[in-house]
Amino acid sequence: MRILVTRTDRLGDVILATPVLRRLRESDPDARISFLVRKSWMPVLAFGEGIDLIPYDPEESVSSLSARLKAGSFDIAYVLKDEKTVSWAVKKAGIPVRSGPYSTFRSFLLFNEGRFQRRSQCLMHEAEYNLDLVSRVTPADAPAELPRAWVATSIHAEERAQAFLVRAGLAEKPFLVIHPGSSGSARYVRPEKLHGLAAGLLKRGFAVVVSGGPLETGLLQEFKKAVPDAILLGSAEGLELDGLAGVYRKARAVVAHGTGPLHLAAAVGTPVFAVFPPLFVLSEKRWGPLTENRSVWVPDVECPEKYRCRGPKCVHFDCMDRFEIETAVRRVEELCS
Repeated sequence: MRILVTRTDRLGDVILATPVLRRLRESDPDARISFLVRKSWMPVLAFGEGIDLIPYDPEESVSSLSARLKAGSFDIAYVLKDEKTVSWAVKKAGIPVRSGPYSTFRSFLLFNEGRFQRRSQCLMHEAEYNLDLVSRVTPADAPAELPRAWVATSIHAEERAQAFLVRAGLAEKPFLVIHPGSSGSARYVRPEKLHGLAAGLLKRGFAVVVSGGPLETGLLQEFKKAVPDAILLGSAEGLELDGLAGVYRKARAVVAHGTGPLHLAAAVGTPVFAVFPPLFVLSEKRWGPLTENRSVWVPDVECPEKYRCRGPKCVHFDCMDRFEIETAVRRVEELCS
């Protein structure tokens, strides 16, 4: 059996798709599984065990991608998110069984064994919606019942992570990581609030590492100005994604918004303090980290919007400013105890 799984969007979405790979491997140990993902995320997806990675380029044409998929002679494809180019390429590749979410008119044309899903209703976690395309699942009632994400590591990645920690003087010191960015995928707490959180944690005796991606250099520099004792971990360190995962694995806890780094930290088993907005479609129920070792902060308001923040027109704006630094410091400390 040759199985194709596709999830070609953000890092967090891809990590939340990995329970599907585990389920497929457990149900058919001899299957050849291929995972279509963006090349950027491949360093933490090199599982081996008969799981191949197919790089995806958003600029690639349908005909080019379908030709590559046709060469794989797949028996079944699980398209975890109906994205136009990918869905059409799977159809044109002639894959006999095509399972995806029935949520658009196009999806009814392209998938022949899909599931009726309205993910915007947030009835399940995103990982559960993904698994539901493979086999029926029952929504979890507690974090302990959620599936677990699956990310890979390597000796070289661990060596890069350890080298950074030695350079930073953290090889023998307890440290926490704060990832202040959100890549535009979530409402976020103002950097000044996280500056205060870092300062409070430093007073409690923790070293604080601040991580950020290639487009977040300015954010990291502002953090350093506000909190001089913070240690920066940006793209200039050259750790790459798997090396970053290695640093997260050694941290006492990771603080992040509901984005990729949060899910990466949860996947490597590190306790996480997660910051979520009150918007319905961005809720913890659908996008929370797949771990029991978590503490989640959401503004205590009844958000009147489902899809998009009203901004200053909302009576609760800006509800994210309700983030209380001392409370957050205490909750992060509790995670580390």
